[in-house]
Amino acid sequence: MCLSVPIKILKIKNNKAIAGFMGKKEEFDIGLVPDIKINDYALASNGFIIKKISNQEAREIFKIIKPAKGEVKSKKEGK
Repeated sequence: MCLSVPIKILKIKNNKAIAGFMGKKEEFDIGLVPDIKINDYALASNGFIIKKISNQEAREIFKIIKPAKGEVKSKKEGK
């Protein structure tokens, strides 16, 4: 099973996009979703953009995973 994460496209050059996810920037191949544009949201997995998603879908996913990230951090710190 693969996990995909929501990303925001920041820059596109040739067949690659620089995208942001929770404060980090990474490069992704856009070959599977060639109509992707700057400021679009998408799901990415293993260095590939696999599906374009709406802004609303991205917001819903971020609402779910942001609290989960904080909970994991608290458990590691023993809180």
